[in-house]
Amino acid sequence: MRYRIPHLLLPAALLLAGCGPDAAPTETDGAAVTPGSGTGASAAGDALEDDVIVLTNEPFWQATVAGGTVVLQGVGAAERRFTDVRTSMTADGRRIDATDAAGDLVVIVRKMRCEDDMSGARFPMTGLLTIDGQGPYRGCARPAAMPLPMPADEAGETDGAGKAEDGTVSDRLPARFVGRWDAAAERCNAGRGELALWIRPDALQFYESTATPVRVRATEDHSLQLDARYAGEGDTWTDTRTLTLEGDDVLLVEDAMGNVTRRVRCET
Repeated sequence: MRYRIPHLLLPAALLLAGCGPDAAPTETDGAAVTPGSGTGASAAGDALEDDVIVLTNEPFWQATVAGGTVVLQGVGAAERRFTDVRTSMTADGRRIDATDAAGDLVVIVRKMRCEDDMSGARFPMTGLLTIDGQGPYRGCARPAAMPLPMPADEAGETDGAGKAEDGTVSDRLPARFVGRWDAAAERCNAGRGELALWIRPDALQFYESTATPVRVRATEDHSLQLDARYAGEGDTWTDTRTLTLEGDDVLLVEDAMGNVTRRVRCET
């Protein structure tokens, strides 16, 4: 994620820089962030004490704070559920410290609007995740009750389900394909596997690569053709794959050579 703080706020940001984990970063790689104002700021302020979701890119993590529990999910990683949770308010937001048998998690939510660096979607808040001492991983945050935002330049052009107005072409994946997938149900929480796949409307995270949709063509109600830009292990390339749903919980991914990989939906 990439952050930009307006020039007039730099003195305050520098003062906060020495305050430990709650310090506001002055520059990062990934999403543009500006202090909230008006309706957006009010919504962010109200949401700070509510359930919230933090999403990060590369690495892809999702932390869901709900009541006294935090659920951490990552591509190919076993789901972790933290019930030893401590919350405190900071000068610009909220900090959640959580512990389980495997380690600890720190979630920081700030009242600063955030733009996702992959999709351009705008979120009302900024989030940071530190997992077992690794990080912080910077991302965007939203109230748990808020749907996943769409890119601003597409919000009025799609039906919100990943299809264009004619129902055939878009650059976002339909909601029915979104979720975590793996080779078998028992693999979903068994740690990072080679067939682990996390699909978002604006990205697909494979075991060793990330795909950004360029063109999504609905061929049938349950099938689509995906043209995407891939990046992984230092290389970039483009590829076309066909995604087909068998019911709601089985996904078939066919590559350009006709090879088909079967995955099942993981419970979230």
